[in-house]
Amino acid sequence: MPGNFVETYASIISGAHHLPYANVLARLEKVFGKPQPLPVAFANYMKQILLSFPPNFGPSFQYYPISAWSIVLFALKWTLLLLGISQIIAWGLSIFLGVYMALHKNQFIDRTLQPAFYFLNSIPGFWLALMFIFIFSLELKVLPPGQAYTVYPTPVSVLIHMILPLAVIIITSAPSHVLVIRSAAIDVIGSDFVAATKAQGLSNRRLLARVMRNSLIPSLTQMFLSIGYLIGGIITIEYAFSYPGMGTIIAQSVAIEDFPVMQAAFYVITLVVLLSNLAADLMYPLIDPRVSYAD
Repeated sequence: MPGNFVETYASIISGAHHLPYANVLARLEKVFGKPQPLPVAFANYMKQILLSFPPNFGPSFQYYPISAWSIVLFALKWTLLLLGISQIIAWGLSIFLGVYMALHKNQFIDRTLQPAFYFLNSIPGFWLALMFIFIFSLELKVLPPGQAYTVYPTPVSVLIHMILPLAVIIITSAPSHVLVIRSAAIDVIGSDFVAATKAQGLSNRRLLARVMRNSLIPSLTQMFLSIGYLIGGIITIEYAFSYPGMGTIIAQSVAIEDFPVMQAAFYVITLVVLLSNLAADLMYPLIDPRVSYAD
């Protein structure tokens, strides 16, 4: 990224307090360090994140002397709260809707819901967030337009402030889950073991349970692999609602060139994506006993 926070900040301070620019710049470089050649800077970066725990990204420029890692961890808990609850609700609803649509393939309910979900899947999250703020906060005045709580983070306050961003994330992420589960359930329903199950005279409840279980692996893969996309979408939604998660932190750090916070935030996002993919692999054998990693 172009720009230098120290030089920008030195210009602001020297102009506001009528101080010599060179003196201010020297003081700031003593605190934050001088710019280094790219190979040297990259070597120091790898050393700080691989040879220290927690990774040392240095102090935040904006919130000096608080470390960038502490700021990102504070924001991460709000993002994971939003991401976790939204995906539990979205995936849980999608399982039932997807299987129900597959059982009623080409019937009225299926032909109605399919285009509706394709339409919802194409709506940008940030646009829907702005519409929700306009409707429910500015016009109807029934829900707060932003932030994570009013004065103190009490459970009731956090829940009320979470309703709008949670609804936006569920509406924009559930359709893809539903469509994947529907496709997988249709394949399962047409398989031989379902025909054998029907021939055995098992109840519809047990048949439905088997279809749902065998339809989970593709949807589970899709859900965990979409974590990166979800985090990217949540970033814009959080910023729209001024939610104190990763989205707001990254947007603020980009605006003021707070490079340590940006580096820490992208590092954490990378870890979350890698761990989510690993979790998907580890959960396969629990859902389908035919999947095994043993030799």
